[in-house]
Amino acid sequence: MNYKQIKESLEQRWNALPEKFRKILGIIFCIFKWIYRILNRIFRLALLTLTLYAIAFTLVVSLLLYKAFVYCYAIYDNVKVLEYENPEMSNYMEALVDSNPKVQIKHRFVPLDSISPYLQKAVIASEDAGFYYHPGFDVRAIAEALDANRYYGKTKFGGSTITQQLAKNLFLSGERSWERKFKELAYALLMEKILGKNRILELYLNYAQWGPTIFGCEAASQEYFKKSAFKLNLDQSINMAAVLASPGKHNPNGRYSRFMASRRTVIYQNMFPRRDSLKVDSLKALNAPPDSSKTE
Repeated sequence: MNYKQIKESLEQRWNALPEKFRKILGIIFCIFKWIYRILNRIFRLALLTLTLYAIAFTLVVSLLLYKAFVYCYAIYDNVKVLEYENPEMSNYMEALVDSNPKVQIKHRFVPLDSISPYLQKAVIASEDAGFYYHPGFDVRAIAEALDANRYYGKTKFGGSTITQQLAKNLFLSGERSWERKFKELAYALLMEKILGKNRILELYLNYAQWGPTIFGCEAASQEYFKKSAFKLNLDQSINMAAVLASPGKHNPNGRYSRFMASRRTVIYQNMFPRRDSLKVDSLKALNAPPDSSKTE
C-alpha cells in the first residue's frame, strides 16, 4: 500500500465518522495544534534565554576569576618580596608621614640574631603566646576577644596574631571593613607559608611601633636604654614588650604606671607559667639565662 492509498483510506474512515464527532475531534486537534505552537515557542525562548545566560555567566565568572587572580597575585607578590627584602617603611609609617610631613621617623632594621632572646620571647608572651602553634590566625584568641568585648559592651580587645598585626602594619590601612579583614587573613596565611615564623618575628620586631615616631626594636632600645636591642636584659625586654599595647601613650621607662604594671604581670606570667604546656614550649628557653657574654 502506497502513500496515496493510505491517505485515501484515512479520508474514507474520517468521512465515515459522524459529523458531530468529527467536529469535536477537529476542535481537539486545533487545541493541540495551538498548544504545540505555544510550547514550541516557549521552548525556543527558554533555550535562547539559557544560552544567553550561559554566555553572560561565563563572561562574568571569567572576569571575576581574572580580577581574583590579579588581586591574589598582588598579595602573593608583596609577601614573596619579603623573603629577601626589608621595606624602607611600613604602610603605617608612610601614612604617618603623609599626615604630617614634618614628622621624623626613627627606624633601623636589624636581623633577628641581633635582637635579645629575652625581647623576642617577651614580645611573643605579650602579643601572641601561641605564635609558634597557629597557622597565622588563632581561633581561640578571637573567640576570647569577642567574649571579652561582649562583656564590656565595646571593642576593647583584639584577637589578632603577630602575623596579622604585621600584615596590617606593612600593607593595610586602619579602616574597619570586611575587605580589609579578608586581606589581613590572606596576607597572614601567605606569610606563614612563604616566610616562616622566624622571618615573621624578625619583621614584626623591626616594624612594630614603640613610640609616637619610633619604629623597630633597635631604634626603641637606643632611644629608651641607650643600648642595642641585642643587649637588652629580661627586665628591659618585658618593659619594651609592655609598651606595644599602647605605644603612643607609654614608654618602657614608665614601668610604675598602672598600665605598665598590669602589662608586665601578664607578660611575666606568660613567660614563666606555673605549669609546663605545649603552648609555652617556645618560651622555656628563658628559664635558663643565655650566655652572659652575649648579653652583658
